[in-house]
Amino acid sequence: MEKRILGKTGLAVSVLAFGGFAVSKMESKAAGELVKFAVENGINYFDVAPSYGDSQYVLGAALAPYRKDVYLASKTKKRDANGSKAELLESLTALKTDYFDNFQFHSVDSMEEVEQIFSKGGAFETVLWALEEGLTRNIGFSAHEDAIALEMLKHADFDTVIFPVNFAYREIKGESTRTLEYCVENNVGVVAIKALAERGWLDGEEKTYPRCWYKPIYDNERLARIALNYTLTRDGVVTAPTPSDERMLRLAVKIIKSQNGRTKKLGHEDRAYLHSYIKGMNIEDLIF
Repeated sequence: MEKRILGKTGLAVSVLAFGGFAVSKMESKAAGELVKFAVENGINYFDVAPSYGDSQYVLGAALAPYRKDVYLASKTKKRDANGSKAELLESLTALKTDYFDNFQFHSVDSMEEVEQIFSKGGAFETVLWALEEGLTRNIGFSAHEDAIALEMLKHADFDTVIFPVNFAYREIKGESTRTLEYCVENNVGVVAIKALAERGWLDGEEKTYPRCWYKPIYDNERLARIALNYTLTRDGVVTAPTPSDERMLRLAVKIIKSQNGRTKKLGHEDRAYLHSYIKGMNIEDLIF
């Protein structure tokens, strides 16, 4: 599978990343088989968080045979130094590792959270300590809005940003462009989420993929292929975690394998199909 350098980290990561929530509540044998499938198909970047149920404990056991050959990232939603330090240490134990390749602030969704992270006694003190102690080799954060992401980037020299880069979000709402521009200019590695998201679940709609809080593109393989390539060929994007469902992981791998292990820029026909599809979408149903 195609590898790209993740910004300043220098890590050569696969264009598909393993979203750790996929193994939540999964039996150990099944989780082991899914991780093996991912590794054997070239995925070498695994991302998880304490808020993903029991995922970090399940993933820790499943990933143990491959730890030296892959990159492992975790996150914290705690905004204070004590809470984030406790989560980091617990995650190291759960994931059976001595260090993280990347440790991130999870889902920074308000300016108040930014202020908390960087205030005295805030969680940024934890990442500085973790870097000094060798408990993480890089640092990053996830956000969903340009304004908040750019504010975080003003405060510290982050190595990575987890951010939504989605065909509908960008083409209909015109969002996420400023963050990508900053990351390209400053060599910040972009981990692009929501590549295979279509829209939010509608009221009363059966959530056939209950691990996903949005409707993934599972019922239109052409759209899935175009959407995935749309995201992965944006300037600055390095890798895209697959949605939190085994079926979507396997679909994403199938798409990349069908392209000889590489991403593919959209041709005229695919761009026309995408724009035609977008015209039929309801902006109110978008998830971001």
